[in-house]
Amino acid sequence: MAEMNKVSHDDLDRNLAFVAYGLLFFACFLAGAPALGAVALAYARRHDASALARSHHTYQIWVFWIGFGLALLMGASGLAAMFVAFTVVFGVVTDGSPSPNMEAFFNEFMARAADSTIIPMCLMACFVLFIITAVWLVGASAYGFVRLASGKPMGQTRV
Repeated sequence: MAEMNKVSHDDLDRNLAFVAYGLLFFACFLAGAPALGAVALAYARRHDASALARSHHTYQIWVFWIGFGLALLMGASGLAAMFVAFTVVFGVVTDGSPSPNMEAFFNEFMARAADSTIIPMCLMACFVLFIITAVWLVGASAYGFVRLASGKPMGQTRV
C-alpha cells in the first residue's frame, strides 16, 4: 500500500518543471517576482533531473535571462524618461522667473516638455518593451509547457 503513494524521481522532476513553467507564465502579471522562483527551481534541479526535465530546466533558465534582459531595457527606458522629465522640472524651477501658482508652473513645464521628443520616445520604448517581455514570457512558457506535457524535450539551449 505504501508503494502506491510513492512518486518516482522522473515524475517529481516533471512536475517541478511544470511548476516552473507556471511561475514563468504568471511572472509578467506579478512584476516578475515568480520568475525568480522559477529560475531558482530550474537551477537547483537541472543537474539532478532526468534528461527530459533537464532540457526543460535549461530552457526555463534561458527564458528567464532573455526576459530579464528585456525587463532591464524596459526599466532603463523608463528611467531615461523620468530623468529627462526631472531635468525639465529642474530647469523650470531654477529659471529665476517666479511661478506664483501651480497652473503657471504646469504650463511652463508642458511648454518645455513639448520641445523635447525624448520623453515620449522613451515612454513608447518602455511600453513596447513591456509588451515584448510579456509576450515572450507567456509564449515561451506556454510553448515549453506544451512540449513537456507531450513528453518532448526542448531543443538545443545552452546556459
